Amino acid sequence: MAMLLLVPMNSSGQAANPFIVVDANHKKVLLENEGDRKVPVASLTKVATALVALDWIYARNGDKNAEMIVPPSAATIGGANPLGMQPGDRITVRDAVYAALMASDNVSAETLAIHFGQQMQRSIGTNNPMEAFVNQMNALAHELGMNRTKFVNPHGLDHQSRYGTSTARDMARLMIYGLRNPSFNFIVAQNTRDISYLRGGQPMGFTIKNTNQLLGKYGVDGGKTGSTRRAGDCLIATSRKPDRFVPVNTNQKQRIPYRLVTVVLGSPDRFGQTAGLIQQGWAAYDGWVASGMRVSDPNEILSIGN
Repeated sequence: MAMLLLVPMNSSGQAANPFIVVDANHKKVLLENEGDRKVPVASLTKVATALVALDWIYARNGDKNAEMIVPPSAATIGGANPLGMQPGDRITVRDAVYAALMASDNVSAETLAIHFGQQMQRSIGTNNPMEAFVNQMNALAHELGMNRTKFVNPHGLDHQSRYGTSTARDMARLMIYGLRNPSFNFIVAQNTRDISYLRGGQPMGFTIKNTNQLLGKYGVDGGKTGSTRRAGDCLIATSRKPDRFVPVNTNQKQRIPYRLVTVVLGSPDRFGQTAGLIQQGWAAYDGWVASGMRVSDPNEILSIGN
């Protein structure tokens, strides 16, 4: 399935915006342009938000069906609120994670941060639940070696004159970490999901649709979109092909897994550019496998601290 890649080019003939394509299993960097440039990443931030919440639940045997109260701050953050939630509404952790990752719902991200931040602040000795939660987001980034990343809120909006920054390389690290989490993997692969919340005790039902328009195309099986005026259009996409089995000797074969993580930041055509990069990435990966998967420079392999 061919798609023409039409993006601005720099003097080297590469796309001008930051991007990276990485083999998710061996961490081989296959393609990149300005992979370490620090830029705003908009709602890609919600990947960190969801993973911090899920990690906290798993570490403490928590309940994803626990109800959270939408906080007063949700009325002032702006941005996408596809569920129309208001302060005082009640939503489960599970449905809020779905809404944040699939529909990029900012109120859900804010609610997750306040809810879990209230638990975290008791452990780390602060009176500010949002500060406690964002600190955990940045702690996760530090553990993963995302040294050029700084999160300032759970939703990625240019909020109160503050905005977080990251890089294509760091966001690839975060996504590869997320792929280790079965719940995260399942959520980002869904096209639609029925969720609900309570307002005054009355259920409000919604069917949310994944904002990732590439799902089901080019082998894409997950990811996250992001868009703000400052960040432009961003996209993380994961894609998969059937594993290959390469003969090692007459009796043995080596399984070669095929999964890519592609990150584009500030793209003039995030879906078209990603589709093109996935096809180029598979070709580069096949070439690397055919060469015996040799690594001549340690920098060819993406390091992930955790």
